[in-house]
Amino acid sequence: MKKKLICIVAAAAVVSALGTAAMADDKAPQVFINNAQIMFADQEPVILGEGHTVVPARGVFEAMGAKVTWDGEKREVEVESKDRNTIINLAIDDNTMRVYDMSNMFASIFTTGGFEAPETLVALDVAPLIMEDTGRTMIPLRAISEALNADVKWDGDAYTINITTADAPASYDGVPAFALSTGSDTVAEGETVDIYIEASNIPDGKFVSGVTATVRYNKENFEFVDAQLMNGDSTFEDAMGVANDKFSDDMVKAVYVTIDAEHAAKTDGKVMKLTFRSINGKEGAFELSNGYRTDIGYNSSLLLDAIDESVDSSGSTEYLGNDFYVSTDPVWVNRADE
Repeated sequence: MKKKLICIVAAAAVVSALGTAAMADDKAPQVFINNAQIMFADQEPVILGEGHTVVPARGVFEAMGAKVTWDGEKREVEVESKDRNTIINLAIDDNTMRVYDMSNMFASIFTTGGFEAPETLVALDVAPLIMEDTGRTMIPLRAISEALNADVKWDGDAYTINITTADAPASYDGVPAFALSTGSDTVAEGETVDIYIEASNIPDGKFVSGVTATVRYNKENFEFVDAQLMNGDSTFEDAMGVANDKFSDDMVKAVYVTIDAEHAAKTDGKVMKLTFRSINGKEGAFELSNGYRTDIGYNSSLLLDAIDESVDSSGSTEYLGNDFYVSTDPVWVNRADE
């Protein structure tokens, strides 16, 4: 996916309710797509009736690469698959979902001059609805996910819904990746410790022009101080961005970009440093988030640009979602002896 750098800079500045049907459970399940947790900004999933989950119309399916459109006059939701081969139409309070197969559209147009998409009618256990107190449109999770050729599994013990998309990679070998490391595994009360974002599999001829990193940490024992872009063991000042330690109750999100190809990282190694101060000398784990927040997008990403535009003029490339691997293995500081 290609992005203009100015769009990334602009993005850096942007840092449960009962509806018309009775809820079966007031506890919201966690939803994961290809192991990335979906963080719902203002409306959690709701379980209705006999255990059927509805979710906000946007967010979940956009994380799967789909395009979601709301028609206020018709009170209808349209979901178009990432590959544009499937269009799903749902109407508020209507228990019938219409699924259209668009895969032969262009061939039909060129051979016959017209195209009528094959339609499949799917009976829904719960109809789409609008939440009374939030006004959010909620649509059925399983039925739409399966219509998008995704696999859906319910884990009752963990109270989670795990969705695997049809294009989920079998392996992340060789793709750009992030992992955490630490400058020290011990720090005294009042002192600081550096947590590093380590990038791997950076393609030849590219430099790291932007890093978005979201790190979960214990805010009772540590406070966030600062973030900087790095090139190996060196930090540099020619970068622009923001860090928001109010991103969530237990996370900080840092977004930094640069056009300084000379000093930016071009090979695998440290690409960002986040500094934390120990509040009380107690232990804490630091963990990268590969999640997706429904109002912003993926929590972590990597932006690359060509070192020599005369050789490679392809522009900026942003890695996120299935194109990018984020290790969620934690690093510990002041870990007590087991």
